[in-house]
Amino acid sequence: MTVSTYGEHAENAAQALNALIRDDAIPADEHAVDQLLHCREAVVDALRQRLYDVGQDTWYPPPDHLPSRTPKPMLAGLDEKLATLVDNIAFALPSLTLDERRPHSDYLTPASQDPTVESWRTAAIELLSASHTLSAAEEQPWRTDPGAGWWVMRDVAVALEAVLVLDSRLEEVGLLTEHQHPEFAMGLDEKRMVLSQTARVAAWHATSAAAEEATPRLPQAPASTVVEPVSLVSAPTDLAAAQQRLGRFLRPMMASDAFYADEPEITADSARQVTASQLYLCRAFAAAARQSPKTSMFAAFFADRAEVLEELQPQISHLADVTPAQEPNMRRFWQQSELTTAVARMEDQGVPIRLQPTQMAELAKATHEVTHNLGKSLRRELLRTKSNLIDAHPRHRDGPVRVGRRSRLEATLTDLVNMPAPSEPAARFSNPLQRAALQQSLNLTPTTSARPPTPFPAARSATYGAPAL
Repeated sequence: MTVSTYGEHAENAAQALNALIRDDAIPADEHAVDQLLHCREAVVDALRQRLYDVGQDTWYPPPDHLPSRTPKPMLAGLDEKLATLVDNIAFALPSLTLDERRPHSDYLTPASQDPTVESWRTAAIELLSASHTLSAAEEQPWRTDPGAGWWVMRDVAVALEAVLVLDSRLEEVGLLTEHQHPEFAMGLDEKRMVLSQTARVAAWHATSAAAEEATPRLPQAPASTVVEPVSLVSAPTDLAAAQQRLGRFLRPMMASDAFYADEPEITADSARQVTASQLYLCRAFAAAARQSPKTSMFAAFFADRAEVLEELQPQISHLADVTPAQEPNMRRFWQQSELTTAVARMEDQGVPIRLQPTQMAELAKATHEVTHNLGKSLRRELLRTKSNLIDAHPRHRDGPVRVGRRSRLEATLTDLVNMPAPSEPAARFSNPLQRAALQQSLNLTPTTSARPPTPFPAARSATYGAPAL
């Protein structure tokens, strides 16, 4: 199944908005106008939702449905207020009353024969889809990383400015007179100034394109402990999928799980095998990452994992099971053996592990999941009341002992669990052509005005003090 990304939806929406600005046409048919106004409402709702997803605390509808009067913007410190001003502008757009609203399916499902209405419908569908993608994404760095947040804010600012231009045309023919109009201090030109400055500041500070590849989280079937097969590795591109499968096998069970019967989370042999094998793999992945400048930023990630695993390995060399028990999930052994054997075979046959940056990023994420779940399951098993693991090191005169809190082994496992996930490589704008075209169209579309402003200072005298000829 193919899932569209946020970037694809944003490009399609920008193309539709650009067509509306360039065509400057309004339908005359009553049903077409009704569908147009409801599609416009969906466009506004989508942009408001996206502002919420980048950290604005306002939730639609706000108190009393409309925002309070906002003071005029001051130029001093304007860039620090841009996010709030954009949010205020979005919530000050004319809105249909709540009793006039209809479900999206009523006006987004039927296609229109009118090209203007169809462009509004396309813009509404794509903007709603883009905002839903951000809301339902599994990882949402744009809520915490300013570089990723500015990327999304730029799209919101450009789309909002397009809506303002289109609204001015609808207001000219009286199509927004029945809408609710909140009292707002800024005029149209001032709003456009704020939004254009927001897009400019976003271009300066957007350093991560993480939102471009964002997709909504798909519903997944619960992890099986019975029939899920081992992922085979025949090429370097299969490594990430195999590591992901191993990470799922190592995920500790919760006491609330229906199939949890208080059995051991992990056995001593399994912990030693996975630790030693992951140490070998991390070293191999670090060497592979260093082979290309595009993936070299991941070498330190794998090397740091290998350092902690190297410290952990001798500390668990004398772990033993209190009651000899079968490993609760034998596929951990099988999957880890498949990974180790495949990488060793590649090294023996001279097959280099060459991956694209996105593939190396997936491998780093999967490796993080494996080491995180290994540390978490082993630590939980060591510290639980009925633990089946003991430290049988010969240095203990009175025999094997339990591993307690604040011990060296517990501290090392805590370090392994708390190691950060790999960060996405910084990216510049990836060539969003339709959004750039929309922004260019806005730059060339003046606000409707009876008289254009003069480019000369208002206080300049008509004479320059030169002698008359």
